[in-house]
Formats: sequence, C-alpha cells, structure tokens
Amino acid sequence: WNMIKQTAALLLALLLSPFVLTARDGYVALYQTEDQSWVMTDTPLASLPPADQALLRRGLPLETAQDLTSALEDFCS
Repeated sequence: WNMIKQTAALLLALLLSPFVLTARDGYVALYQTEDQSWVMTDTPLASLPPADQALLRRGLPLETAQDLTSALEDFCS
C-alpha cells in the first residue's frame, strides 16, 4: 500500500509541476508540462552516477525556473 501511495504522489507531482527533468533517448531532457514540449540536453545519461540515472528515469518534478536552473547545473555541468 505504501508503494502505491508513493507512486500516486510522484505521478501527481509530475502532472502538476511546470518542469520535469528526466531521461529521454539516452540523454538528460526537460519536459515542460505547460506546452507539452521537450528540450534535449547534450548530457548523456550514462555519464551520470547510477543514482542520478535512476532519479532521472523516474522523473524529477521542478516547481520554479530557479529549481530548474539548479538541477540543470547539477546534472549537466
């Protein structure tokens, strides 16, 4: 039951957040929920530590442009 609640909370966060940093086609990518568009980075997912790769495969919901900037700096620099 706890796993179902965690999954539901994550799905809700992903749906309500304006930005989701995730993995797509082997790269770090940004999904913008407002206009349902993708922005690809040039950072290969394989270049990140395994824990970061797992986090991005699940999707990292971000609430503000500042959160997005910080996350991109963390994962893509």
